[in-house]
Amino acid sequence: MGMKRVLFVAYLFPPIASSGAQRSLKFVKYLAGHGWEPIVLTAARFDGHAVDAALVDELPRGVRIERVPMLHEQIGGVIATALGGGSIGRQAGQALARRWQARHPDPDRYAPWQPGALRAAKRLFRDIGFDAVFATGYPWSALTVGRAIGAATNRPFIADFRDIWTGDSDARPLHAAEADVVNGAAAVICTTDRMRQHMSNTHPAVDEARFVTIHNGFDAAEFEHAAPPRAERPFRIVYTGMWTEGVNPGALYNTIDWIRRSNPDALDNLEVVAAGFAPGEARRRGLSRHVREIGPVAHRDAIDLMRSAHLIYLGHRDPERQWAVPGKLYECLATGTPVIAQTQTDGELARMMRRLGGGKVLSAQGPGELYYTLLDACRTKTVQVPPLNADALASFEHRALTAKLAAVLDEAAQGDALHIPASRVPVPAVVVPRLRTR
Repeated sequence: MGMKRVLFVAYLFPPIASSGAQRSLKFVKYLAGHGWEPIVLTAARFDGHAVDAALVDELPRGVRIERVPMLHEQIGGVIATALGGGSIGRQAGQALARRWQARHPDPDRYAPWQPGALRAAKRLFRDIGFDAVFATGYPWSALTVGRAIGAATNRPFIADFRDIWTGDSDARPLHAAEADVVNGAAAVICTTDRMRQHMSNTHPAVDEARFVTIHNGFDAAEFEHAAPPRAERPFRIVYTGMWTEGVNPGALYNTIDWIRRSNPDALDNLEVVAAGFAPGEARRRGLSRHVREIGPVAHRDAIDLMRSAHLIYLGHRDPERQWAVPGKLYECLATGTPVIAQTQTDGELARMMRRLGGGKVLSAQGPGELYYTLLDACRTKTVQVPPLNADALASFEHRALTAKLAAVLDEAAQGDALHIPASRVPVPAVVVPRLRTR
């Protein structure tokens, strides 16, 4: 049987460097190995998003990428050209964007992308055709236009929810728009089992078998090069990621400050390295001697930074997102570095860590746990954590996860009801680095 094609609708895609773009990148990177040729439909401009040009180098040679501007970007470009270029056209485009978004606020601020994306998809279908439509959100506009593309081309539509839409505190309760996406999907993919159950409960009229879990994960290819050497001293704690509400190293900073005030000698051979957000917080708190903030870094550099550490800190203290497991967890564990996750102990992240080993969970409500754990680590230069379950972690490698996605696409393209949960699809063997402790 020949290679099938899937239109892969992902607004967030490299060189955009978000975690959502990572998930899409890895699916596109490995889908051809499972009989599916991806055609990517994505953004043309990356204003407001961090970018990492090196991510584009991971894409398979020859993969087709259609970059579609938002409507106001197109019109602004036309105006700028007509006026001889310069800032006037940009200002006109921005003014148009504000008016459009005021009149079309749903489903999100990326709504102006949908008309052009739908037109481009129809053109691709006429020119080369495709057998299925896969769309991933956030932004929700990617899901709604993916649903429209599936309907316009009479091809099965698969919706990938990387986040919860209905009930999200940052979004309107757009039950009708989400229901349209879910009802029109041959399969609804969620990133955790708890999220899948939430989605199924939110849409009780939809067959539960259509909701499947394909987790976030890690790419073993990123760990094939030699790891940076670990210095015996100082003892290095690393945080990589954003600084947002509920997901940040704030509790780690507070604890270092607590130790500085109560046991300053314990910090003599400690350094904390934080990457992924604009520097300044450590200086503001008077912690510059102990905390080095290096700002946003390329994804590969973040991996190397974690591999050079003696301990990785993962802060996930948002009680409204306890259904979530960030892809960062799987990358942290795959580095072979012990992980401390401070989170709600009954949340999905804590459950996953107990399943995989390689780290320990500390209560987000108990700052004393982190204090004594770090104080002991500073003094002994070691961290005791449960052993990593390498076989369990291997099932979260991106090639294994892409095999699950390909199985969902196969069933959708055949017009079959989803009767094999994606979690039961055989996955290829993957070698995972051993956990190293000091």
